[in-house]
Amino acid sequence: MFDLGGIREWYQTEAGELVSNSVEQQVWQLTACIFGYIAIQVGHVFHHCDLLKNCTIGQKVILDGTTPSNFIADPVALPLANDSVDLVVLPHTLDFVDDPHQVLREVERSLVPEGHLLIIGFNPLSFYGLWRVFLARKKASPWNANFYSVRRIRDWCSLLGFDEINLQFCAHLPPFKRIQGWKKMQSLDRMLLKNLAHTGGVYIFVARKRIATLTPLKQPWSAPEQILPGKLAKPTVGMQENARSR
Repeated sequence: MFDLGGIREWYQTEAGELVSNSVEQQVWQLTACIFGYIAIQVGHVFHHCDLLKNCTIGQKVILDGTTPSNFIADPVALPLANDSVDLVVLPHTLDFVDDPHQVLREVERSLVPEGHLLIIGFNPLSFYGLWRVFLARKKASPWNANFYSVRRIRDWCSLLGFDEINLQFCAHLPPFKRIQGWKKMQSLDRMLLKNLAHTGGVYIFVARKRIATLTPLKQPWSAPEQILPGKLAKPTVGMQENARSR
């Protein structure tokens, strides 16, 4: 079972709440136009934050390795039928599992064709990634997470048959522990958001599962006797007379 307890506690700090509020607003916008019947969130990370609140999908379920959740399950073996889910949200799930490839394979298996996948993760090419270089040895969240780059996530999803349709970033400022540090650098935040948006500490990657297409197989050319054995067309009368005149 995977455990998101540590990162859940970090999101209850002042710095974590600022990030979660920003993520929540962006996820609400991204999921507002996604339709279907079933939405699954694998991992309950954000304290007092409902990522699927603005989603129009009727049935919404949270799977987690521990409580609080609707069902306790391991993301490497999702208890979902093939082609049964319209939306899967992975909030830092890939950051804290031992086998992210297997999680994505399970998601691909469970999603319907043209179903949506939304991945929330920490960006190594950011102030958060820089902080992690010095604080990873403390083994405390979020610095003990696996910071996978957007490029790697894009490659993994492409190999499994997903097409990227949106990418957003938030948390561009350094991960200050106190809110005062954030307030003093609001101008820098706006500048980074405008000119260096890809340096945000948290990314939200959205992809759609491709529809499998069937390629018709061309049959090899066959001789006329193989197509109509014993029933070859006889020459016409005109052709016979021409042959005699020669």
